[in-house]
Amino acid sequence: MRKRKLVGLAGALAAGMTVAAGSWAQAPPERLSPRQQVVQALDRLTWGIAPGEVAAVEKIGLKSWLQQQLHPRRIPENPELTAALQPLASLRMTPAQMMASFPPPQAVLQMARGRLALPADPKLRGVVEGEIELARLRMQGQGGGRGGRAAAAAAEPVAMGAPALDTLLGADQVQALESGPLPDRLATLEGLPRAMRQQVLLSLPRRAAQQLAPWMPLGQERALAYYLMPQQVTNLDLLGAKLLRAVYTNRQLEDVLTDFWFNHFNVFLGKGLDRSLVTAYERDAIRPHVLGKFRDLLLATAESPAMLFYLDNWQSVDPKINRHGINENYGREVMELHTLGVDGGYTQKDVTEVARCFTGWTIRQPLRQATFFYNDRLHDHGAKLVLGVKIPAGGGMGDGLKVIDLLARSPATARHISYELAQRFVADDPPPALVNRMAATFLHSDGDLRQVMETMIQSPEFWQPAYYRDKVKSPLETVVSAVRGLGADVSNPTRLTQIIAAMGQPLYAKQPPSGYRPTGAQWASDLTARLNFDEMLAANRIPGVQVDLSPFLPATASLPRLEQNFYHTLLQNQVSANTQTQIARHMATVHAAEPVQAVQLAALVLGSPDFQDH
Repeated sequence: MRKRKLVGLAGALAAGMTVAAGSWAQAPPERLSPRQQVVQALDRLTWGIAPGEVAAVEKIGLKSWLQQQLHPRRIPENPELTAALQPLASLRMTPAQMMASFPPPQAVLQMARGRLALPADPKLRGVVEGEIELARLRMQGQGGGRGGRAAAAAAEPVAMGAPALDTLLGADQVQALESGPLPDRLATLEGLPRAMRQQVLLSLPRRAAQQLAPWMPLGQERALAYYLMPQQVTNLDLLGAKLLRAVYTNRQLEDVLTDFWFNHFNVFLGKGLDRSLVTAYERDAIRPHVLGKFRDLLLATAESPAMLFYLDNWQSVDPKINRHGINENYGREVMELHTLGVDGGYTQKDVTEVARCFTGWTIRQPLRQATFFYNDRLHDHGAKLVLGVKIPAGGGMGDGLKVIDLLARSPATARHISYELAQRFVADDPPPALVNRMAATFLHSDGDLRQVMETMIQSPEFWQPAYYRDKVKSPLETVVSAVRGLGADVSNPTRLTQIIAAMGQPLYAKQPPSGYRPTGAQWASDLTARLNFDEMLAANRIPGVQVDLSPFLPATASLPRLEQNFYHTLLQNQVSANTQTQIARHMATVHAAEPVQAVQLAALVLGSPDFQDH
């Protein structure tokens, strides 16, 4: 019955509310009240307001909270997050350890051809041998139709050589697991003793296991993925950790900035070797420097094997040595995107000269060690001229370091970085006066990003009513803020990452080096997908996410009071007249028990322009 009552909810929302940048129905206040200032800070500097968070910030004072967030090492991390990340072992691995534990497809292909030794670890060796055999079956099954070898490969057990299910379970249990409705599959699996459950998972047909995986705790999904395709484990860990951190971390600003700077120095996860390099890139090159000196951040990304591989600089060499010669990709992007900006005053000649400076910055043993390595033999040792600055011959690796210094301390870089930060945190079209003050701080502090952020946060523009809740949330922001707003429990974030991708923002998977634009306007057209997500979340139909709406229910049955509870928690009582009218109009047609009303109200409020803006 509840499902029938929910039919058409997305249509009702879409008919009554339109999300479009700059068209929110609620007029901005003349000045922000103390509570509105807290809401503004939480909206812009975190992934979304969790229940009770406004009151918690008011208790310690907004200034104290801001200082805590600007100094994240002073904040004890959420033990719930620490425990959730602990099983995700690849997050702590070096690229060499990751490739040894989860061989990338290039390495497996070389193993299949006998050009690379199979893993010494017996368990991993068996998994790789299974991968090679399945690849052979799929190759034989190309064009073979549903009954060919490809279908047979999908029917193989998760772990090659695992015992057949009918030797472990009764006929009814086997049928339920292989072809029953999803609730029956899950109930059958959960009803097994823990010691048997893992063996049964490994004996499941691969297709059935893949269907069940998102509904399992992340640890169980990882165990399946290890046998299905080991490389999937590192993706599960990376994407899962991003969602878990966003939902649970106490160091919210640091995490939001990590996302901002990864996007600024974008690397595409789907490009070959980067599947094994992006984890270390974000962990070692990005996160430690988001509130440090920009030069350190720039150098860390320049030396990262992930960036070297992504922009092909690892193959850029003195043309006198190799016919392929100089690759200008990094030389161009380090100026256009990373530092000076497209209007930063550089020329094509500067691109070539910068590329010459970075010749020899390469990767040691890409399929084994994958560490940064400066190879002096490959470097162009001639004199260079970059942005009018002479770089003498014979400088070696120092040529690239001089370019890093030159770019990191350029006034054009100060303006470009300040503009993008203000665009992300203040307004899609940031006020020039604010950008100028931030740029001045950048130059005076030698690129101290914490001081630049403080200048922005302490500015009158950050608290200007015209910019209050006037940015459309990105798909990542709308999903995480809804999960945080309802206080949902996330045991497996895989489906959430898939939903974000379906909304147009696949994580770590923006192919161009420009990344996603730091504006809200680009996301204003994906209303239907957002409404579908809100409905599924409120109705507890998202695998791995559990929502409890009972805290929203009033002590005595009252629809007006139920509405106010959602307005208070999700919108901080700042709800437009249009939103109230549309919600009241829809709820007047709902004649159902209070829990069903709560589901519909939650979806309506989450889908409203008031929530989709921040």
